[in-house]
Amino acid sequence: MDFVLTSDLDWASEDCVAVFLEIAERFAIKPTIFVTHKSPATRCAAAAGKVELGIHPNFLPGSDHGADAGSVIDTVLALVPQAMAVRAHRYLGSPVISALLAERGLTIDSNVCRHLIAGIEHEFLPAGVIRLPVFFEDDIHWTQGGDWRFETCRQSFLSPGLKILNFHPFLVALNVPDGAFYRRHKRYIRTLTCEQAAHLGHRGPGARSFLLEAIGAILAAGHRFVTLGELAAGLRAGVGATPERLLAQEPSLAG
Repeated sequence: MDFVLTSDLDWASEDCVAVFLEIAERFAIKPTIFVTHKSPATRCAAAAGKVELGIHPNFLPGSDHGADAGSVIDTVLALVPQAMAVRAHRYLGSPVISALLAERGLTIDSNVCRHLIAGIEHEFLPAGVIRLPVFFEDDIHWTQGGDWRFETCRQSFLSPGLKILNFHPFLVALNVPDGAFYRRHKRYIRTLTCEQAAHLGHRGPGARSFLLEAIGAILAAGHRFVTLGELAAGLRAGVGATPERLLAQEPSLAG
């Protein structure tokens, strides 16, 4: 089964980004990064072929990306001119926004989250856009009262369907476990250093520990990680894993 590791930068500091990139590189994973701002670490990783880049436009009122949908898209596309994939901040979207994105050449939409739902399928939208919903997101996991031990989610992760995972660098760097912890520390998002993360980070199970456990378990079960672009290309070519194919190929979860 193919898994995809993605990350919404969400204005995280360079040290936060570096923590996430180090984890991906440690496991030889090429993640898809959705960009919100200038990040030298992300740009360097992309130049080295270690990450795939998409855009993460913020369409909310007061956005520093722009005052209207068109200018917001133009701002983030200036950061990643060749981007094919888009996921909006907080998954905000509309038919007008979708049309504007398609007009600008965005062909991969990952702007829906169906947290821990089995059997997720891709969908072809107008203008040649393919929609690839997210299967797991770290902050949604805590809002739904999720357990940060991977074993409690193993069966869902290894069930049929698309498996796109989304983690935020800031949440990973501080191993954030819940909303209360996040709110106490969110003022550090743009400035957090590795030294601060070592001092302030949550010591128990949280977003980072779950990510590490998930990657280890996925690889140990014989599955692989691909980029969002690679997944989309395979599905367009008709060779991607549908839920039915995955069910037929799914190894036993025993043990």
